[in-house]
Amino acid sequence: GGLQFFCTSVDLPEGDLDLLVESMKAMNAKSDPTEEERKGGSGHIGKTIFSAGTEQLAVVAYVPEAKLGELSCKEWLEATLGIFSGEIVSTSDTLCTGRVKTDGDKGVFPLKIREPMIVEANNFLRKKGLFPEDDSDDDDEMVFGDDDFPSM
Repeated sequence: GGLQFFCTSVDLPEGDLDLLVESMKAMNAKSDPTEEERKGGSGHIGKTIFSAGTEQLAVVAYVPEAKLGELSCKEWLEATLGIFSGEIVSTSDTLCTGRVKTDGDKGVFPLKIREPMIVEANNFLRKKGLFPEDDSDDDDEMVFGDDDFPSM
């Protein structure tokens, strides 16, 4: 049960792939339960993180060893990068890195493509049954605006 995989973006590496790998290592570090501010502790959860800079969108995918039977790190990253013709930079069983270079002529800008790529990464997980379906019934709720309540 619980969350097994997720995708998110981090701002500070600003598209720097090496710094994004360090961010992943920090997320996966064992956390000290005695610390007031717990850091890390998500090494058992697979994740893809994205960081947009001016030159490129950096992407790092991580699959814990215990989940390798369910998901290939390289396959997940290839599917994610594929929608914007990104390139794989490095691969291992558990950690893969890639990027999509900025291309103004083709309308490829890191900030603009980050969200569609996160959606693509999540959809890849959904197809494999590894990410919850977005089947909430929010459409059924009534939403009222100021125009619905005439002033007294």
